[in-house]
Amino acid sequence: MAEIRVVQGAEAISRVTLRSVIEAVCPLTGLVDRYNVEVEYSPGEERLYIEAYSFQEYLESYRGKRIYQEELAAKIAHDVCRAAQPRWVRVTLVGTHGSVEIEAEHRIECEK
Repeated sequence: MAEIRVVQGAEAISRVTLRSVIEAVCPLTGLVDRYNVEVEYSPGEERLYIEAYSFQEYLESYRGKRIYQEELAAKIAHDVCRAAQPRWVRVTLVGTHGSVEIEAEHRIECEK
């Protein structure tokens, strides 16, 4: 699994939003699922920001992995918490399964 790298910023801002696409494999059907992913977080006291290229590599490392959409949203959120130590993180994955659009969101408070 690719690592999410961070950089330390000089200024604190209130919110960062990253948007991309991600592919994984449905454990039930074995079909490739493609999702639009949005990651929002509020940087913590350390002012750590996710480095975009490493985040794209991290997302690409899920290609071919069997994982449900809901579990994937939670896994990304927890990995962002560990890497960037934000106040909170919210991950939203939107995918279409046949004619049904599913939006899975996972939000967690990261700072103790």
